[in-house]
Amino acid sequence: MATGRLRALLESPSVDDSPEHRLLQLRKTILLESLPEGPEGDELRPRVWKLLLQLHAVPSGSQSDLHPLLDAECYLDLVSREPSPLFQKIKNDTFRTLATDKEFLDKVGEERLVRCLEAFVWRQQLLAERGIASSIDPHVPYVQGLNVLAAPFLYVLPSQLEAFACFTSFVEGQVPRYVQPTLLVDLCLASIDPPLYAHLLASNLSAEIYAFPSILTFCAATPPLREVLELWDFLLAWGAGLNVLCIVAQLCAMREALLAEKSPMKLLRTFPPLRSREVIPLVAQFIGTLPADLYNAIVRHPWDDTLQLPGR
Repeated sequence: MATGRLRALLESPSVDDSPEHRLLQLRKTILLESLPEGPEGDELRPRVWKLLLQLHAVPSGSQSDLHPLLDAECYLDLVSREPSPLFQKIKNDTFRTLATDKEFLDKVGEERLVRCLEAFVWRQQLLAERGIASSIDPHVPYVQGLNVLAAPFLYVLPSQLEAFACFTSFVEGQVPRYVQPTLLVDLCLASIDPPLYAHLLASNLSAEIYAFPSILTFCAATPPLREVLELWDFLLAWGAGLNVLCIVAQLCAMREALLAEKSPMKLLRTFPPLRSREVIPLVAQFIGTLPADLYNAIVRHPWDDTLQLPGR
């Protein structure tokens, strides 16, 4: 069972197991078997996410045996500050974050979400003041969509500190350029399903029109939240850039209905409920069919400023 293997990887590593080998085995288990559903998965997921985001690794030269993002004193300093210059912009977004998900609203609520995002903004400001390089533009430390990205971390992690650490590690380390890939969805759909791509294009539907919320939030804007968490297990394990293919997989699942519809935007205005266990196998299948340069662009686009898209 996946539960036993996951617990063994998290709690009782073999003496001969390197951290790299354990991480690879964890990623394989997530791909092939997924985390268990229900309370067992809820218990394991925080530890799995922290491991996948490398929060167990202490940067070289650190004076502590704890990852800097898990430093409680630093976090308390960030959340104790006065409202940031972006406070009102953050508030304008947070009140509608997963607004129809009662479980999220009951467990997390707006106050914790604002606190996490404010701490992130102040962190970027402090790094800039101290001359410490960051992957985030200090002049634009908050953009719309970060509110939805923070939400799953606040829901999953047991403390606000751990949620902030995971969210910050994810945004700074894995997806600092995450708002750019609408064209990649079009390129992938054209490669994977040319007739469906042509049908949407005939209605002047590019991914920028119908897929932007899914791109901006790594599908977290498509309920239900439980399915989002399972999809994020996969994205954190195998690369956030694969979100592009997750969107294409959802389109392919709607293929027959879209091709039969003269005005496909009627169906694309709101994506159907997310089904992660249908999406993930399709993504794995797509990877084997894509041209190497397109797959390379998918992997690199969330963080690589130097990336040139295929054919551009």
